[in-house]
Amino acid sequence: MNDLERSILKTIAFFDVFKYPLTTTEIWKYLFLYKKRVSFEKVRYILKNSKILKERLSKKEGFYCLKDREHIYLIRKQNNNLAERKFSKAIRLIKLYRFIPFVRMVAVCNSLAYSNAKETSDIDFFVITKKNKIWLARFFTILFVYIMGQRPSDKDKSDTFCLSFFIDEEYLNIKKIMLNDKDIYSPYWVQKLLPIYDPDNLYKKFLKVNKWYLNYLSNAYSNTFTKEVKSNIYTNIASKIFGFLFSPPLLNKWTDRIYKLIQIRIIDKNLKSLVNLDTRVIINDGMLKFHDNDRREYFYKKWKERINNILNKKYEQTF
Repeated sequence: MNDLERSILKTIAFFDVFKYPLTTTEIWKYLFLYKKRVSFEKVRYILKNSKILKERLSKKEGFYCLKDREHIYLIRKQNNNLAERKFSKAIRLIKLYRFIPFVRMVAVCNSLAYSNAKETSDIDFFVITKKNKIWLARFFTILFVYIMGQRPSDKDKSDTFCLSFFIDEEYLNIKKIMLNDKDIYSPYWVQKLLPIYDPDNLYKKFLKVNKWYLNYLSNAYSNTFTKEVKSNIYTNIASKIFGFLFSPPLLNKWTDRIYKLIQIRIIDKNLKSLVNLDTRVIINDGMLKFHDNDRREYFYKKWKERINNILNKKYEQTF
């Protein structure tokens, strides 16, 4: 088995964890840990002609999956149909976020970013905030969701909004949140981010600062969304009024601290116990991350199990 065949199998195995078969183009785009960029034609050729891949993979309606996993293409198609409704809800909320001047960028992340959210899934946002306004941005983005009655609960998460990851525009590099060298999820997380509101093209800057993900995904490229939310003269004026009311110039140095104190007091006790112990829950000047149920280690183990099975447990290297 050559390196390219091995990379293709590792890529398909990772997405199999999420019941997401891949097209030829997606295999090329998401190719994991291949030593250098490789042409689409080469990937397509090896998929068609490799005996090793034919023994371990199946193809159904243009989707490649692991052998005996052909049924997951139906799950992907079903989830793709659900995505339109979830994106419509996300767009309606993000249009309101244009009025919050402390918000610099909002992107959809996790499963919905590649249209693979289940019926019961919530809608995950990643937010980049104005410098020194991270607590203000968190307060008002969550307040809007709370007023709408769309915060997720243990009983119901379907189509609700999860706002658990914020970074300051001055702290764009998120490599430090990787679990370790076994963290396959984080490079894909960066690559699959889908910016919905990005009036100042901060997404491109974010990718440039986080170019470390290309060490894992050498063929990856940035994403665009055809229904991107944009600002206009009216939202800009309203945004300035909003900022003046809730962060007046005379109190500008202290407002974020005030909103920090308010939120720290009401953060769940379980979350408080995990603050800065590891990468699950992070609170500092540049990042607010509240992922107490961080499943990256779980995803890695499931992926590794598939790799071992595919290669008959003869492949001993981590990647």
